[in-house]
Amino acid sequence: MTTIAIKPKRSETATSTPSPSDLEEGEIAINSADQKIYTKKSDGTVVEVANAAGGDGASEGFAIAVSIALG
Repeated sequence: MTTIAIKPKRSETATSTPSPSDLEEGEIAINSADQKIYTKKSDGTVVEVANAAGGDGASEGFAIAVSIALG
């Protein structure tokens, strides 16, 4: 059985956010220092889609789902 590793763009530098040129549309980036997940939208903007510090149940649920998907 072939194992496929998904490796999102990542940073361990606090307050570091990806720029639009760093990501393709729909690609995710993780900042482990800030515990945030970002993606690039179809209009070219980079948005934060999850933040562990936010306390928002939906964001936490999304972060857990992404963690599970990434193994």
